[in-house]
Amino acid sequence: MGNLIDFPASNPQNSDSRPTISLEEAYPDSANYVPSDEIAPEPVNIHPQEPTYDLKEISIKSGQGMMDILVNSGASRQDAYNAIKALSAHYDMKKLQVGQTLQAAYGSDGRLAELNMQKSFDHMIRVSRSETGFEATIEDLPFLKLTRHVQGVIDDSLFLSAYQEGLPNSVIVNMIRIFSFDVDFQREIRKGDSFEILYERKMSEDGRRVEEGNILFAKLTLRGKPVSLYRYQPQKGHFADYFHKNGKSAKKALMRTPIEGARLSSYYGKRKHPVLGYTRMHKGLDFSAPTGTPIMAAGDGVIERASRYGAYGNYVRIRHNGTYKTAYAHLSKYGRGIKSGKRVKQGQIIGYVGATGRVTGRHLHYEVFVNGKQVNPLRLKIPTGITLKGQDKQKFLTLAGDINNQIIAKKQNILLTWNQEIAMNSVDGGQEILRMPSP
Repeated sequence: MGNLIDFPASNPQNSDSRPTISLEEAYPDSANYVPSDEIAPEPVNIHPQEPTYDLKEISIKSGQGMMDILVNSGASRQDAYNAIKALSAHYDMKKLQVGQTLQAAYGSDGRLAELNMQKSFDHMIRVSRSETGFEATIEDLPFLKLTRHVQGVIDDSLFLSAYQEGLPNSVIVNMIRIFSFDVDFQREIRKGDSFEILYERKMSEDGRRVEEGNILFAKLTLRGKPVSLYRYQPQKGHFADYFHKNGKSAKKALMRTPIEGARLSSYYGKRKHPVLGYTRMHKGLDFSAPTGTPIMAAGDGVIERASRYGAYGNYVRIRHNGTYKTAYAHLSKYGRGIKSGKRVKQGQIIGYVGATGRVTGRHLHYEVFVNGKQVNPLRLKIPTGITLKGQDKQKFLTLAGDINNQIIAKKQNILLTWNQEIAMNSVDGGQEILRMPSP
């Protein structure tokens, strides 16, 4: 059985530069305070009264544009146009989704005064009326950043076992992605293997909103052999990446498998075709999985084709560089935004398992091209990523040591909790000492 702990984040490598919660108090200026014996006059209301607003929560509905929604809530078309124009400076209006909510504020004169929309977990866009029309600003929303530690034993698949231990789906998918360079989830995961993870979680001040953050550390123990990864941003790197404890990057040109939890049903090589009935070369791997199972891009690249392609059915081909390409066939549908010319990231969902084209059942047909020729993906020697050196490596080792100490401290706290003596009153008024077993 796994253990799950929440505790405040203390990792400077991944901390937000701004304070997450700001508490301020105003104190009287005692240095300039002058006592007076005069009787103070009756207070006069010299401050203008705060304006009152009629607040309306509006929701994006299917088939409606922002203009129609604002006008229906009481705004004039001119005000609605200017407010939307100001909002567009900080938000791509094409990304509005059905069900997304905004808050509109109307003054005592009935005119639109403010329009507020949450851009992300920790940012709010506020559009306010000004002398020249409307102006939009981005406001930081305070939040708490915690780290969660979860560990468990794999009984079935990594996904199901991690989910049963309380890991959110998004974190599990991300964990599978970062290990996909080193682990073949089809053939290497066994019952009795284990996992451990330390990741960030953001929580709003009122505790009502939660967003999962970065994975700081993850470990898979496969047949007694641990594979540990730490999140670190190299000094000259633009993005954080995951590294083994020796400073070698986990990222490779291609993932070993583009799908999790699927069964390898057909190998690369000659076989009797299940539909045509004669022997021919099978130039890829087939993964049997339920319809709708997500398929990931095996590497960064540009989509060359995303369309119907003869016997392949719904088909996606990605060009990763001048040497490597990968192809995915028989998809039930494409991932969001997947089309020819689109740039994709490694691990991004590009489609879903299906049974389109010349097939007898739902599965993914996966091909790897090297210099334009299909090769056996299982025998492909995938080039490795960078290796940290010098000061960069020393900084990484320090960070990894801090994370290890943090996890050890949490595990010790768990053991102390489990081994503490609990005094319970017995029926005759005495005390019975119970010791809980270690997990």
